[in-house]
Amino acid sequence: MRRLVFVILAIAVLGLVVVPGAGAQAPTEDSVTGSGSSGFCGGPFTIDARSGPAGESPAGQVVCGSFFDGPVTCLNVQGNVALLTIATTQFGSVALRVTDNGATGDVVEAIPGTGCAQPQSGYVDVGFTGDIVIVDAATPPSLPTTKAQCKNSGWRDFGVFKNQGDCVSFVATGGKNPPGAR
Repeated sequence: MRRLVFVILAIAVLGLVVVPGAGAQAPTEDSVTGSGSSGFCGGPFTIDARSGPAGESPAGQVVCGSFFDGPVTCLNVQGNVALLTIATTQFGSVALRVTDNGATGDVVEAIPGTGCAQPQSGYVDVGFTGDIVIVDAATPPSLPTTKAQCKNSGWRDFGVFKNQGDCVSFVATGGKNPPGAR
């Protein structure tokens, strides 16, 4: 009985909250976020695009060096590929196709015009180097099964871990330590 009282007292004093089954929640919106550099853009490339899971209420901004920039006007995410259109003052509408290849290197391609509904032909690779994470709210994130998948920033690809240690802990405990539960 003393142990139970001590545990309850410790929880109250330390402000700990224990919620059975708490863990990472499924994303509620699609998103494409990241940064790096681009030879095509002549400098930094940043992207922060968001929408509802069906593409509703698109928002965000894309900056392609000093070449073009503008607000996101549509976003369509399917797995690890995102199609989006931005409204630039430099070229009018510019369509982007972004592919999140995880640790093997992400690809950003551009073409004048719109391209949210379906991929266009004739995209130009912008020579992107950096990291982009695509979250598809309609597709639950896969989770790692090996510690190697957590290393070299691989933990970021899953979109639910706070850091590499959180990811490794998840794998080491066979999922008993849920993502973000530390």
